[in-house]
Amino acid sequence: MRSSEIPDFVISIIVVSILFFLLCAFFIAFVALFYRKKQQHELEKQQLQSQFSQTLLQAQLEIQEHTLKHVAYELHDNLGQIASLIKINLNTFKLDDNPEQMSLKIENTKDLIRRLISDLKSISVGLNNDRISSVGLVNALVTEAERLNRIGTFETSVVYNAQHIVLDPRTEIILYRMSQEILNNIAKHSEAKQVTISIHSTENLLKLAFNDDGIGFELLKAATNGGSGLMNLKSRAQLIGAELKIISTLGSGTTVTIDSPL
Repeated sequence: MRSSEIPDFVISIIVVSILFFLLCAFFIAFVALFYRKKQQHELEKQQLQSQFSQTLLQAQLEIQEHTLKHVAYELHDNLGQIASLIKINLNTFKLDDNPEQMSLKIENTKDLIRRLISDLKSISVGLNNDRISSVGLVNALVTEAERLNRIGTFETSVVYNAQHIVLDPRTEIILYRMSQEILNNIAKHSEAKQVTISIHSTENLLKLAFNDDGIGFELLKAATNGGSGLMNLKSRAQLIGAELKIISTLGSGTTVTIDSPL
């Protein structure tokens, strides 16, 4: 063996050392990448939680604003009218009325007072911030449909296969606010005469569907023209892990569905 030649065992040691170094470098890089991904995941998780909390708070504030508008409407157009009818009825009482007339007027006044008390109770329930959690999403939407029917813009019906659906209270609030927003959009833009709200639940899925017979719209056009309402619905659906679908045809109405995991 010439002196300039490197022994085979030395070459083997060098190759093994290089491979070991590369393996260590790869392992260190992998661990560093893992921790970086973990930190990024934790940051995204915190941001998502913060966004969810902000959306939840915004939804609660919007529900309160919606409720106050409803109360203002009820006070002006309903309770005020009933109170005026009670006053008019009382002014018609005369001492010389025969017993039959007097009895009829008293019964009419009693009916009006009962309506007034019932509507006042309904308003007081609506002002309760925990109403949705206490009555449940289905009952809250039934009440919302009754409110819309009193306004008379369109006829609203509710179909459901279960009255008591167990949901996370925060998810329930966001779903209720999304439902209100959909119904408000129908009232403002659809020119519908009939609206159906369908609520169906399976073992692991809640499906909400809102169908109207209105004029419909071009979904792509609405989205490209700054449809903030549609974007708001989509972002809220994503936050609660729900799937939002909108199907609309000009002249054939619109169907909006929300599939939310249970």
